Amino acid sequence: MTRRPDPRARRRQRGMAVISALLIVAAVAVLVTGLFQRQAASVRAVENEQARIQARWLLLGGLDWARLVLREDARRNNTTRLGELWATPVADTRITRPGDDRVALFSGRIEDEQGKYNLRNLAKAGVPQPIEIAALDRLCAMLGLPGSLAPRIAVRIASAQAVPGTSGETGTGTGTGTGSGTGTGQNGEASQGRGPSAPMIRTVDDLEGITDVDEKTIEALRPYVTVLPETTAVNANTAPAEVLAAVVPGLSLAQARALTEQRNAGTWFNDRADFGNRLANPDITISDSQIVTASKWFMVSGTVTLERAAVTMQALVSRANANSPTVVWKRETN
Repeated sequence: MTRRPDPRARRRQRGMAVISALLIVAAVAVLVTGLFQRQAASVRAVENEQARIQARWLLLGGLDWARLVLREDARRNNTTRLGELWATPVADTRITRPGDDRVALFSGRIEDEQGKYNLRNLAKAGVPQPIEIAALDRLCAMLGLPGSLAPRIAVRIASAQAVPGTSGETGTGTGTGTGSGTGTGQNGEASQGRGPSAPMIRTVDDLEGITDVDEKTIEALRPYVTVLPETTAVNANTAPAEVLAAVVPGLSLAQARALTEQRNAGTWFNDRADFGNRLANPDITISDSQIVTASKWFMVSGTVTLERAAVTMQALVSRANANSPTVVWKRETN
């Protein structure tokens, strides 16, 4: 006698088969979804990189435009002053291309770096300069920063400079006790020079790591100091009152603010003598190493936003050759 199959067992088998099929379908769906997600992520990464490359090219075009503006300003004006086209920021300008529906937003500005105190002035041939240290110390005091900051920055600048050797033609020499350690030889012996012991800083951000210099200190210094490839004087037509009071001994901050208010109202300084005359103080003497009224160093900053990509670039531009301003360095920033 044959045994009849149990209906309940058949139903269980059919139920297991359905469950197995559903599990297989779910697994395949998960795998396919993962593949599509990875593919979509790869496509987005390629699109983002393409947008970043295009944004960089737009920024380079903006940099060329800034060079042209600076060249034309030098041709028309003997002084560098605020209120000219170069000093007008560009904010959220829409940029489109024929055949491309995408819209890029460009923002940028040009800053006169000689309207700031140049930290490069703090040392010469590896030797910190007391007069310049005193100027930076006055600026730090006005900004509420520690008094020990200026000498430490000066030592850092000196460490990045080469120290020339001495000829040894004089008699007995004496050492100079600077942070960089230079001196002449004894009994007329020549002293061998040395190269820099540290790389030269390029921007204010490179000060981080010096004792008493943190992010807050750098942000406080940023509007007032710069680092240029050579020693420079301050442009009285673009410098804030704090910088003028720092580089001109005997000029109070209140007097400097009165001068900058008159200047910004349209009474620009024609030359260094004009600036000196307006001080109305014969006890204050001004030299070319302190004050000028024309600049040749500028910082160009720009940001382009294209789709999901946002690229910011900074470039230091030299106008030593007024007919062809040159880019000294450029870098992308966060």
